[in-house]
Amino acid sequence: MHLRLPLIAGVPGRASVAALTVALLASGCTPNFHAPDPAQIQPASAAEALPAAVHNSADTTMRDAATIVVHQVAESRPPEQTVPAGQVTEDDAAETQHSPTDPDQGEADPAEAEASDANTSKRRQSLEEWSSSLTRAYESAQQREQRLAQEEAQRQADAEAEAEERRQAELEQEEQDQELDQEQAEAAPEPEPAPAPEPPAQTNVNFDGDLNALLGQLAAQHPGQISISVQELGGQNRSASTGTGKSFVTASTYKIFVAYSIIREVEAGQRDWSDPVLEDRDLAQCFQDMIVLSDNPCPEKLGPEIGWGNIWADASAQGAGNTRGGEGGIRTNAQDLTNFMSNLGAGNLAMSGPGHDRLRNALAANVHREGIPAGSAGQVLNKPGFINGNLHDTAIVHHPSGTYVLTILTQGSSWSSVAAITRDIETALYG
Repeated sequence: MHLRLPLIAGVPGRASVAALTVALLASGCTPNFHAPDPAQIQPASAAEALPAAVHNSADTTMRDAATIVVHQVAESRPPEQTVPAGQVTEDDAAETQHSPTDPDQGEADPAEAEASDANTSKRRQSLEEWSSSLTRAYESAQQREQRLAQEEAQRQADAEAEAEERRQAELEQEEQDQELDQEQAEAAPEPEPAPAPEPPAQTNVNFDGDLNALLGQLAAQHPGQISISVQELGGQNRSASTGTGKSFVTASTYKIFVAYSIIREVEAGQRDWSDPVLEDRDLAQCFQDMIVLSDNPCPEKLGPEIGWGNIWADASAQGAGNTRGGEGGIRTNAQDLTNFMSNLGAGNLAMSGPGHDRLRNALAANVHREGIPAGSAGQVLNKPGFINGNLHDTAIVHHPSGTYVLTILTQGSSWSSVAAITRDIETALYG
């Protein structure tokens, strides 16, 4: 016997097939696995159509579905074929020839019927138990899916909360960095107009070969507080200093450190020389103006963008570890500036050869020449600074007899004293 049964609503996938198959086998029917598409089949009779509750309801449980299938299959068995009265078939005739007439033949044996009913009841009970266990397994799976969904939702909520905390922390850190940059920008020194040229100062020193002693004499013979540092590049590599333990407000000498960090960012791909900085100037023009003219708006704009902490870290890596911003402005000492300029002159800064050339060429074009350039007989690449009585100059000097770096920081002195000290040092070095 073959029955065509639609899919039971509410019983998912393989569980539905299993429930139907067990129900059919339990009722003595054989499922037709080669039936055509169910959508193209109509029930042969009302007796073969499943109840609407099984066919349509999404709330039907597997146990109810299996029970209904068993009853439906039992009710849908076709009746025994009957022969019209008085008509004898060939099979009946053959059987009559070989069997004696039995008046009770054709009547059901009560014992067999009772045994059949017992077997049917037993199969139905087994099917109901199996259906119940399948329903429990299905409900357990649903509960597990719900629990996993809740756990996943909680994980997502925790991840979103953690991401929000990180974002808030980053915003707070960014605000703190901006406040620090603003404070340091406000502390950046303002320039004073360059003083008028002064007549050369006169000194009276004797050089006996002790360069440190010479610098001490020179600092003592000129007015104000004076710190001097000198380093020969090549030749005898002579070096000497005096008063380098004292720190001074940098004035505009800090701009060489800003320029160095700019070149490093350009070479790292973080900036481009064509990037706009101010309304009328790009990065390349700002770089030139900052060094050649000692312009202030450009470094005051670029310093906070780069980060003053990054600038001081770059400087410290090149021997300027005492140069820092703080209360009262940016401060440095003569040895820091000499160390940095020596690395620039020797090509040892952490940038390319063209980067060294760009900074050296800008220093060579500096327009403020009242200090070291006024006292030297060589080509001078210098960066001066002047503010509130502080007159400073740091330079790479290419003398016909050798190259050296000289830094002179003063407070309460004069440009003529800076030029005179330069002349005496150069005479001691090269005659």
